[in-house]
Amino acid sequence: MVQLLLAPLAGLFGGGAAAGTAAAGAGAAGAGAAAAGSGISLASILQGTATVLGVVSAIGAGNAEATQNELAASDAEGEQASESLQGINRRTSIRKQMAQALGSEDVAYAASGVDLSFGTAKAARADAYREADLALNTATGTEQSRVSRLAERAASYRAAAKNARRMGIFNALSGGLDNVLSFKERG
Repeated sequence: MVQLLLAPLAGLFGGGAAAGTAAAGAGAAGAGAAAAGSGISLASILQGTATVLGVVSAIGAGNAEATQNELAASDAEGEQASESLQGINRRTSIRKQMAQALGSEDVAYAASGVDLSFGTAKAARADAYREADLALNTATGTEQSRVSRLAERAASYRAAAKNARRMGIFNALSGGLDNVLSFKERG
């Protein structure tokens, strides 16, 4: 076919050029026929490239989500230490307030000449200790509860990260398999 199209040009440039052009055209046609016979085409190459890019993209998306969840887990673990420090500060503050309250009461009772070892002064002292003990227990319970919730949150984020990685790989494999099957169906 190429020879028929190039025949009119052969008279213009001479037979040698036309023969060379015809041979080149025949060689290109033979290469095209060989590629077509093997099932490789531009569409096949593009589909294969799209398949590889889809697989890489799915794995990358899973890894990105996993990284985000791991960072959130690290933040939750970092907050645990901060919560522990805040708990220590709360308990220290409660103890200081108790000491100040006891000191003020002792001064007031001593100034009035009351013996601090029994009676109203002793009862007031016991009440102050009881209130401080309740406040300390409440602060400790609050701290433990918050630290526990942060630990659970960190574990949840770590599990989500693991799941995101698995789903990225699963999506990559299923997407790649779908594309391979459609490639096979296309022939």
